[in-house]
Amino acid sequence: MWIAEGFIRKQEGLSLEETAQNYVEDLINRHLVVVGQYSLDGKVKTCRVHEMLHDFCKIQATKENVLQEIKFKNGVFEPPISELPHYHRLCIHSCVLDFLQSKPHGPSVRSLVSFSSDEVNLPSVTISTIYAAFEAVRILDVKPSSDMYRLLHLRYLSLSCTLSVLPAHFSKLSNLQTLIVDTTSFTLEDKANILNFVQLRHFKTNATVSLPRVSNTRQEAENLQTLGLISPESCTEKNLGRAPNLKKLGIRGRLSLLMDGKEDSFECVGRLAYLEKLKLSNYAYPHSPLADPVRNLPPGYKFPPRLRSLTLSKTSLDWSQMHVLGSLEELKVLKLKDNAFVGDTWVTGDGGFRNLEGLHIKLTDLVIWVTSANHFPKLKHLELYNCNKLKEVPIELADILSLQRLKLFRVDLAVASAKRIHKRKHRKDIAFELSIFDPKAVGLPLH
Repeated sequence: MWIAEGFIRKQEGLSLEETAQNYVEDLINRHLVVVGQYSLDGKVKTCRVHEMLHDFCKIQATKENVLQEIKFKNGVFEPPISELPHYHRLCIHSCVLDFLQSKPHGPSVRSLVSFSSDEVNLPSVTISTIYAAFEAVRILDVKPSSDMYRLLHLRYLSLSCTLSVLPAHFSKLSNLQTLIVDTTSFTLEDKANILNFVQLRHFKTNATVSLPRVSNTRQEAENLQTLGLISPESCTEKNLGRAPNLKKLGIRGRLSLLMDGKEDSFECVGRLAYLEKLKLSNYAYPHSPLADPVRNLPPGYKFPPRLRSLTLSKTSLDWSQMHVLGSLEELKVLKLKDNAFVGDTWVTGDGGFRNLEGLHIKLTDLVIWVTSANHFPKLKHLELYNCNKLKEVPIELADILSLQRLKLFRVDLAVASAKRIHKRKHRKDIAFELSIFDPKAVGLPLH
């Protein structure tokens, strides 16, 4: 949103996103912004401002006509609709349909955000009202779904909708930098051809997107950094080759199609030289992923060279395949979700996971984990979720000097071993946090 507003200025050697991140960290260092949650690699995942500072910002923003909240009280809107021409940014919490049907007029409005939880279907007459009222809007984050293609100045568009097709007329939004589509549909057919959006930097959706097949390679989507979720069938040389600067990629579908070694398969992903974050989810919708498991991972040298974060879900791989992931030298965060690996025993080997800092394992049938401190020399954070059969967390992990946090959620059998790790760390006077969630008891995290 900051980038779409034009607040971020290009700095040599940094992307606009990196510059914006520096701004966030500066606000945190000045204690104006409070960190809510860190990601496994130590980066800020969520943040907030203190309630008093929040109130102060709202008061000042209103005084300076920077931001105005639209509230519905006693049957009328505050401030009155007649005052909208004075404001640049509006946010509304309720009665969105009533607001739009009141024929607002905001020629100076650059940002319109709705925090309403109500599902609203806009009639065509009301949709036309949006175009007439806010034709210069750059940021639109609204709950209702509708055809927004006439708002040619849009740079940021977030939709909550029931779309199964991204219409071709969305291609008219030539200034779009961020497109977020939250839809009730499991799949989304891209008829707008988002890879033709020259300014697009981030495309995010909760559906599996089928990109159109193109006969000839057109201009590159060189600004595109985030793309997902797309289908394995969309991972072709002609598609991914047009987005050479991708940093984040999500793929969901029959991953066996991606990893079978045929032409236009995983090699296309591996050639993304700047890719840092990759999510791979095995879904054979509407069938169970167990009906089409991933037999083997590609060799380590076929993965993107700068890959720092990898998430695998429902792949049902054997634990013996973990040596492939251990060979990824730049990997710092590994998330294994929903039976990404199956089998009762995992024995780690020497020489792997040299730079891994965060390991997250969720829902597995693992019973025995055999490892050594030498196998995870830089591990800082370990999270185990719903590992109901795991007998114990290896006590050898206590000897990893860098290990700072161990989090257990519904891992009942391994609680005793986790407490032993905590005691050993405490005896060595090493800062260490142990968090245990037990649904059978009201327990507080151990520190």
